[in-house]
Amino acid sequence: MNNIEVFKNIKEESKVNLEKIIITRKLSKKEILFYERDIVDKIYFIKEGKISLFKINESGERKIIFILPKGQMINDIFIDENKSSAVSCEAFEKSTLLECNSKDFMNIMENDFTLTKNVLNHLQNINRRLYRQLKNSISIRMDKKLAAKLYRMGREFGVEKDEWTLINANLTITYIADMLGCKRETLSRSMKVLKDENLVKIENKKVYIKRDELSSYFKST
Repeated sequence: MNNIEVFKNIKEESKVNLEKIIITRKLSKKEILFYERDIVDKIYFIKEGKISLFKINESGERKIIFILPKGQMINDIFIDENKSSAVSCEAFEKSTLLECNSKDFMNIMENDFTLTKNVLNHLQNINRRLYRQLKNSISIRMDKKLAAKLYRMGREFGVEKDEWTLINANLTITYIADMLGCKRETLSRSMKVLKDENLVKIENKKVYIKRDELSSYFKST
């Protein structure tokens, strides 16, 4: 539990109580944890691996909202009495989760302000990311949207390789297109723009970026 962000600096009593209610759950790659509108009465935390949150639009196309790394809490709807999920959730790669009942978790929160504050901070960070995504989706060229998305992925999953940053996640052109809500062909054209600018390269199906330069490219007029 020490690597889970919302558990940092909480009471020892809370850790003991959490150990009593938490079970370990393993997911294979692309295994669905829950679908949109499913009733979810569990809380999940990522111990190992990565988890993808997505929605399906009216045309049946998938829009990736987040790819969450280890240490993150997955669902944020446990306070809602309805507990109907607003998104679908699947394993981006082979993953190990910590799972507990939402009511049991809230009982522990009631006696530990630090845990409650950590959860609120988590929700605040998720909201900020959603606001940025909304901003980036309005009247911005696709190449700049792609630059912003790759920059963010580099911050979350980046491994430094000399002047390049390897995005340590199994990203395909189709998957990145799903993240940006565009066609694969549109994404490929935008990716070529960034390649021509020497901001991105793909080797052995791995994506490498120049993170600082991508940030400047996105912010440029």
